[in-house]
Amino acid sequence: MPTTTETIAFRAGTYRTATVEQTWGRIAPLLDRFRITRVADITRLDEIGLPVHVAYRPVGATMAVSVGTGATPMQSQVSAVMESIESWHAENLRLGTVTRSPAEGLDLPYDVRWLHLAERSPLTSAVVLDWVAGRGLVTGTPCLVPRATIELDFTVRRGWARTLFYPSSNGLATGNTFAEASLHALLEVIERDCIAPYSTSALADRVHTDPGTARNPMTRTVHEALLRAGCWVEVCDITNGIGVPCYAASVWSPDIPVTFGGFGCHVDPEIAVGRAMSEAAQSRLVMVSGARDDIDAAAYHHVAAAPKPPPALDSPAGAVRRDRPPPGDVTDVLRELALRVQRVTGVEPFAVDLTHDDIGIAVSKVFAPGLRMFDERALSTRPGTPA
Repeated sequence: MPTTTETIAFRAGTYRTATVEQTWGRIAPLLDRFRITRVADITRLDEIGLPVHVAYRPVGATMAVSVGTGATPMQSQVSAVMESIESWHAENLRLGTVTRSPAEGLDLPYDVRWLHLAERSPLTSAVVLDWVAGRGLVTGTPCLVPRATIELDFTVRRGWARTLFYPSSNGLATGNTFAEASLHALLEVIERDCIAPYSTSALADRVHTDPGTARNPMTRTVHEALLRAGCWVEVCDITNGIGVPCYAASVWSPDIPVTFGGFGCHVDPEIAVGRAMSEAAQSRLVMVSGARDDIDAAAYHHVAAAPKPPPALDSPAGAVRRDRPPPGDVTDVLRELALRVQRVTGVEPFAVDLTHDDIGIAVSKVFAPGLRMFDERALSTRPGTPA
């Protein structure tokens, strides 16, 4: 049965309303339903030793392989599978179309061109679109959004919707409850907004943070594992005006002379730092394993080159932020973050419920019109950095 409480029951590197063992107990019997054929532990393919799992879904219309990491093998395994499950839901929408109309015929609280547009998109407010309904994360007010901004299908090469909007999983998340899923989806949307200026910023303009000042046990474990493996580690504070702690991490070592990047955004800054470093380590292991089907073969050209350390900057590194996380349960934290976003954009962020009632795994797609989405091409020029 789905979790009904919104109390934060698990805090090891994340906020969840159930333990990873409880979550695995719910999703393990459903792997066949989602066409997940294998879940594999690839941790020992790299010497860092941080748990990383991959979930294989060969018939997926987006990625055949999803990756997850965590403080423990079970958390890593659940992370990989839940990422695959969220993609499945975006590929298999059951949303009813509320109306078919141009944006100018609707009372929208946002400009439709604030959404994630395709490059050189011809979208205007006069273009007729199919619209589905979401609800505001502060007031619960209904809000419409084009169906084409949610559905994921990378097998489609041509089509009107692909010309208008760029398909993206930004703001897509699963959870033990819908509020939990929406919280993690909103954190991802905020994270992308923080990455946008960072992805094009000059090295000298970055605000460096010393991850060694973190007190969170998981964050310290991640940092120490990277150092034991001989990795150079750089962490930058990329928190923006929304005020939710967000960090970028880069790792490099002579044995794999590629700079790998990762990002972390969370209301607890120490968790955010740990998530950023974990994602960077995960990115490295994904490349070592060759598991992901979106790895550009050109990335491996850098491995054969002579080791060249990243540029050293003589800039001080401050301590990890000491921001106090908002109090309360998942619903309270979600509402607080939504209010922070609304104060910046002037638009209430909203979520569309993608949950299939007969399956019962909560899936949310969150929109925050007015926030930025980074240009993936800017990051793709950095070898090993996940887009």
